[in-house]
Amino acid sequence: MKKSLLTFALVASIGLASCSKEDALNPTTDATGFVSQNFIPTAVKTTVSTTYPSAQVDYYVLQSNSLYGANIVLSNAESQVVLNKTGEIKEAFTRIAETDLPAAITTYLKEKHTGYTLIHAGKKTSGTPVTYRVEIKVDTTVYSILFDETGAMISTIEGKKGEKGGKGMGAAVSHLALTELPAAVQAAITGYTFKNAVLRLDGNGLATYHIHAEKDGKVWDFKIDATGKILSSKEESKDDIKITKTEITTLPQAIIDYLNKNAVGWTLKNAFSVQKDNVAIHYHVVITVGVNSQAYMFDKDFNAVVNPGKGPKDNPNPANFTLTVITKDQIPAAAISYLDKTYAGWTLTKAVSVSKDGAAYEIEVIVTVADKKYKVEFDLSGNFKSAHKL
Repeated sequence: MKKSLLTFALVASIGLASCSKEDALNPTTDATGFVSQNFIPTAVKTTVSTTYPSAQVDYYVLQSNSLYGANIVLSNAESQVVLNKTGEIKEAFTRIAETDLPAAITTYLKEKHTGYTLIHAGKKTSGTPVTYRVEIKVDTTVYSILFDETGAMISTIEGKKGEKGGKGMGAAVSHLALTELPAAVQAAITGYTFKNAVLRLDGNGLATYHIHAEKDGKVWDFKIDATGKILSSKEESKDDIKITKTEITTLPQAIIDYLNKNAVGWTLKNAFSVQKDNVAIHYHVVITVGVNSQAYMFDKDFNAVVNPGKGPKDNPNPANFTLTVITKDQIPAAAISYLDKTYAGWTLTKAVSVSKDGAAYEIEVIVTVADKKYKVEFDLSGNFKSAHKL
């Protein structure tokens, strides 16, 4: 049972590594790497022992002197519980089978992560709204994905398989209030309107904060460390759907390094990045070596793909996407039915028909439900493909 817990733990060695980073508060860990109970607040242990009197429990630190995690094993269930230092349970996730996930989530996973392998899935069992946390593996990448009660994706965090702690990427708190963020993190988003935040421990056990914040009508996704350093930021389209090509004259260093190694003497002819909703999804680079032209494709992480270096015919230009705004009555009936069922009371913000290389490809709809916005994708017949909470 202990081994089973570590698979689901949503912590594994990521959570374990956090203990070594807590030297001031937690100088000692047990033989498994989990923090000794002597360094967990009494209030936390009291709540856990009272709520789960017959459980096997392992503790770890999420945020120093603030948030703690407990892996709970009962005879019929496995859970992760997050508590504050006063012993209040902030959230609890219980392990569930893939078949227990809402259909919208499994459809999303098949659409966005073809060939994925499920590591584990959890359902929030404390408070409202219901939230789902899923961890999957695709080739060499592990994804930790958070979904809301409608099955819409809230956030995605990724890492490489085989990295320290990669198997347990889910050591996290799925919802943090602004006041629960470290002062340095709050300061980093001064001037923005806070929307939500997720805390997770990286492969070295260090906390990173994934924050959605709004400014001037635009929603931004920030990744910030505990010192307030912004590790990455990107704009999320709130009211629009964009697929664009951008010419680039200065290549990312990783691409330069690859070309220096694999195409000695190269000269840049042209290059551009392809973005969807302002996020680069791949790069296309054409170079000359002597009198010969060579075309290369790179993924979003600058890894070469599709038979690099054998010539333009082996690396066709990225698909050309075009968008056409459509009205509500042009949305397929099946899509309208899905929206009515899943997002009762929705109003249309924008809808577009997407074409790929001149051929109709899909329908994307942005809807508003009370104070929430969702981007929902359908195939041409109106069958659901995926949803993203904006």
